[in-house]
Amino acid sequence: MQKIYEYLGIPFGFIIFLFYSLTGNYILSIFFLLLLVRICLLPSAIKQQKGIAMQQRLQPKLRRIREKYGNDQQKIQQETQELYQKEGFSAMGGGCLPMLIQLPVMLGLYQVNLHPFSMVLRIDSSVVSQLKQLGVQFATNAYEKSEYRSELTALMNWDKLDLSSVTGLTQEMIGKIELFISRFTFMGLDLSRTPNFKEFNIYWIIPIVSGIIALVTSVYSLIRQKKTNPEMAKNPTMGCMMLFTPAMQIYFAFLFPISIGIYIIMSSAISLVQMIVLNHVYSPKKVLAKVMVDEAVYRRSKEENTKKINEFKND
Repeated sequence: MQKIYEYLGIPFGFIIFLFYSLTGNYILSIFFLLLLVRICLLPSAIKQQKGIAMQQRLQPKLRRIREKYGNDQQKIQQETQELYQKEGFSAMGGGCLPMLIQLPVMLGLYQVNLHPFSMVLRIDSSVVSQLKQLGVQFATNAYEKSEYRSELTALMNWDKLDLSSVTGLTQEMIGKIELFISRFTFMGLDLSRTPNFKEFNIYWIIPIVSGIIALVTSVYSLIRQKKTNPEMAKNPTMGCMMLFTPAMQIYFAFLFPISIGIYIIMSSAISLVQMIVLNHVYSPKKVLAKVMVDEAVYRRSKEENTKKINEFKND
């Protein structure tokens, strides 16, 4: 399983390496990676927003199906699927795609965070191996001594390492590493640190902010759901999901180094802004108005074609 995680980090490591080479800033590199991911997911987000509008349009028909078949859930489900198929509507609407992509991105970034020498700075592998061996001497627990963590452990204890014993380590490499370490912070916070649930300190700000933004996003999403689909909004699971998402984000923010927590915060903030903007640009009223116009044009075109065919037959 660890090998899979390492392979997952390779493409993200290359992307972060490119952005870091351009910006010289690790957090800014993560931000640009996030923007790249969001741009790739934008068509899915637009499709989902249009799907919400179409769902609102189908509400009267869905209500009639429920009233007609009462407690016959199997028949209701069958008729609902037939209605969706007839109207060309997908119940999924691309809504799960962002969530499915979020976890691999976080795991990939986690691998990049654990391997700053090899993945971000592209230091020679033999040099990295020697630095790791020196770093584990200062590890305070088994986790910091582990093979997949030892590179970050070496970075955290850089000032204590006997660099003169490292074969192949050049002054250029040392300068590159020390510059990276000096910039491996965000607002005074060490990006290599992981918030400790048992020890309250300044690093708790990351899980707290992450949870707050996720909660605001969930509340906004629920309010929007109540307007577009009141029946679904009454479902008790909606309230549970509203709390589940912030809880998961807080958990991840405590589980990973704060660089990943900052990624989660930026991702949630961009997601909220994107949701608000798309809700304005592709509001249900605008989408439904366009659908009605397109349907009217289609019917008119069909009638004209039918009329021409009939005239041709009569001639």
